[in-house]
Amino acid sequence: MKTMVLFSIIALIQFTSFAQSSIDLKIKVNSVEINDPITNANITLSEKYFGTTNNFGEAVFENLPIGKYLVKISHLSYKTYEVNIEILSDSVLSIKMDFESLKMQDVIVTSNRYEQNIQMLPYSVSSITKKEIEMSPSITVSDLLKNESGISLLRDGIWGTEVSIRGLSRANVVTLIDGNRIETSTDISARLSMFDLNDVERIEVIKGAASSLYGSGATGGTVNIISKSGSYTNKLKLIGSYSGGYNSVNNLFSNGINLIASGNEWIAKFSGIFRKADNTQTPSGELSNSQFEDNSFSALFQFKPFEDQEIKFNYQQFNAYDVGIPGGAPLFPNTAKVSYPEELRRLLSAEYKINNLSRFLVKLTAKYYYQFISRDVENTTVLMRVQPLRRITALVKPSADHNTDGFQTQADFKFSNHYFIAGFDFWTRNYNGIRSKEQKIEILNSSDSSVIRTNYITTLEKPLPDADFSDAGIYIQDEIRLSDNFILTLGGRYDFIWLKNSETKNPLYVILSNGTVNSDTTNYFWEAKSETNKSYALNIGLLYSITEYSNFSFNAARSFRSPSLEERYQFIDLNAGIVRIGNPELKPEQGYFFDLGFRFFPVNLNITTSIFLNSLDDMVSETIAYDGTTIDTLKKINIGKALLYGFEYSINYRVMNQISIYNTLSYVRGLNQKDDQNLPQISPLNGILGIEYVPLDWMSADFSAILFSNQNKVATGELTTPGYAIFNLKFNFVNLKLANIKAGFSVGIENILDKEYRNHLSTNRGFIISEPGRNIFLRANIAF
Repeated sequence: MKTMVLFSIIALIQFTSFAQSSIDLKIKVNSVEINDPITNANITLSEKYFGTTNNFGEAVFENLPIGKYLVKISHLSYKTYEVNIEILSDSVLSIKMDFESLKMQDVIVTSNRYEQNIQMLPYSVSSITKKEIEMSPSITVSDLLKNESGISLLRDGIWGTEVSIRGLSRANVVTLIDGNRIETSTDISARLSMFDLNDVERIEVIKGAASSLYGSGATGGTVNIISKSGSYTNKLKLIGSYSGGYNSVNNLFSNGINLIASGNEWIAKFSGIFRKADNTQTPSGELSNSQFEDNSFSALFQFKPFEDQEIKFNYQQFNAYDVGIPGGAPLFPNTAKVSYPEELRRLLSAEYKINNLSRFLVKLTAKYYYQFISRDVENTTVLMRVQPLRRITALVKPSADHNTDGFQTQADFKFSNHYFIAGFDFWTRNYNGIRSKEQKIEILNSSDSSVIRTNYITTLEKPLPDADFSDAGIYIQDEIRLSDNFILTLGGRYDFIWLKNSETKNPLYVILSNGTVNSDTTNYFWEAKSETNKSYALNIGLLYSITEYSNFSFNAARSFRSPSLEERYQFIDLNAGIVRIGNPELKPEQGYFFDLGFRFFPVNLNITTSIFLNSLDDMVSETIAYDGTTIDTLKKINIGKALLYGFEYSINYRVMNQISIYNTLSYVRGLNQKDDQNLPQISPLNGILGIEYVPLDWMSADFSAILFSNQNKVATGELTTPGYAIFNLKFNFVNLKLANIKAGFSVGIENILDKEYRNHLSTNRGFIISEPGRNIFLRANIAF
């Protein structure tokens, strides 16, 4: 039994009557340090009665039988409290819980749509904490995740990044912000770049298709980014923090501020950041067109209209300007200069939550969200052609708006040995886009290359038809504690998916130099079409605790993914000699996923291992479709059965109070079983080996080696990649106090030896043949 440093029990007997057959018990929970109410604390009475503290830190149990009870109270970051009591009449129990820093193994996640210890999940999850985010020189969410086992970085540039989870990425990975789905194009989408890292509390990743809660698309996993919030306080309180940083490798400066004001019944938060970076330096020279500038603003307001009820409003806006895209092949020709002139993500959400509706219904939530993403791309290309000799300067400007509306509602039930949730999830994505191609054609003299004549052609096209993609799903999950050491989790989801697109002809029209408008649209078109898909996903998870500090986990799941709008209707021609088109006849992907894991987590040691297998039918890929011309056409197809399997492990061992060592290792193999070929974009065997030295409570030093093997098991058209090792050194200074100001600093060097290397997944996407070189960085966080 865990104990408290301080607690008090006050029994206020309203009347004494031994003839009373039932009683009421009110439990008040406050923190020791600041005496503020602790909301959402979980309370059980002898494993028979369940409750959650409301916004005032109170929970009421009505009509209890007179007798003895074992009271258990738990909450993230507080020591678990247990006490035996005997109640003879209506009473009030006042508890003060003591704060407890999370130990190595105590990480709480919400990937199951409710709080759980990461060690007690039946599948593999990674979590990046606020401390790790604050001390990291990372630019994007993907950069933060790249050192987690089973997760690899995929670059379309320095700013534009994605992740590969156990060999799958982009359309196979669902991305969420505070549980709200992000839907945008799958090619060079940069969806994981449009976040203010200063406003991120933590990042959670489900690895593989282990959960049936998230619907179509999660065949490779999910990434959920959780924003910072605040807590209610007994009196008016204002806290703030400043975060700033510098990276030498691209002359990046960042400045951010976060302010939270709170009272007994309300919380308000404001956050903003500004960043600007020049071109990135690599060991082989400057990576041209890799600059970026962005800024972000977010605001949150939540309040308690009544006891046990809460309303929350959230607004986020992220803007990026002049973002260079040095990657992106084969979509762009080698001479292209491609950039995002302006990117915008805007989110508005409203959530209503009620706690303790009844003895068994512990929580009911409903949320609406609207997310708008605008993507503009600018592609300037200069090409030389002969017969006749001419120079073609083309400016291609795709522009698209992605609108997503969503609604979610969920009920949480707690009874006996069950934690049961049931929910409804609906979202719809609306796409509207257009692409202009402005060509300047200079006819040259073959002898001296002087300009003889100049023609101008403007072409207007639709890269995708205007379309809607909608998904409505219902889901349930039941976590059953069969015994003290055996937990069974059963989950299922049924989705109804429908999409429709308007008739689309390409090009829409062509304007010639003399002003003539040519509306001949015989080149390419999509017919107006609508389609529906029905799908179901299932998962079963088993967790067997061998001891208090070790367990085995097993998860089996059926997954489903309906092809995206881009995969169905895409039409991209950016003067690269390659045309990429979709396929309206694509079949949905369906798969089966298996994960077997072992965890060992005594106080000073944390070992997590797993082996996995992911089998997909009708996996969507690309192939060259010859059409009798010199232009290659890449067309989406179903490749039959794909198989991905592998293993991963991570170890963190505190050798002594001052020294810890850590190690990760990940491997995935991807096969197209239909043609007995390698799947594309599979990261090679890789891992990390590091040591952390903590000589003082406020100081630590961290040295690590990042190791990648060579990758020669490649798909047709891919480059093989040699292995490499890079070394990093970081010093952290935390909890430095001066009056009411608390500060933390992180300073270090990435790629100490300025090693030139290629990330296999970056190489596959374009011209990035050398990754960033030596980077000296500084991060500062000051709280006041």
